[in-house]
Amino acid sequence: MFGKKKKALVVYHTKTGHTAEAAEAVARGLKAGKIDATVKNVSEARPDELEDYSIIAVGSPTRGARPARKVKRFIKGLDRKALKGKKATVFSAYAGFRGKATLRRLRRLLRRRGAKVVLRGVAVKAGAPLSLWKGPQASPEDVARLEELGRKLARKA
Repeated sequence: MFGKKKKALVVYHTKTGHTAEAAEAVARGLKAGKIDATVKNVSEARPDELEDYSIIAVGSPTRGARPARKVKRFIKGLDRKALKGKKATVFSAYAGFRGKATLRRLRRLLRRRGAKVVLRGVAVKAGAPLSLWKGPQASPEDVARLEELGRKLARKA
């Protein structure tokens, strides 16, 4: 018997577009792994729709070694078990440094809502520090790492 196709939600916040581009790369990887992936800005995502997805990937720019407030607010606003049983990973775009610290904090937030974080995530360097100017794009190698994150997440699902 064949089951329903697995669905993933890739949710992110961005100001300059770098994290949105990272989200699209993760979604391409998921789709290459035969997962139906939906990409949404965190301001468009609704907590009640999470039940439709078995996989979640959360992306945030790095703001002083922390995820963006909008991403933290979204996750903290979820019911304590809203992500129970869901496979998850994280990603971040950072301009200065401390992207991995953001990944750690995002993983912790997801675990506190019941998600099973199956991959450590990917942080990519993009943008200009302390600026809303778009700045340099992520390198082709970093984009490939994000796509691979999506493919690995699809395999773990």
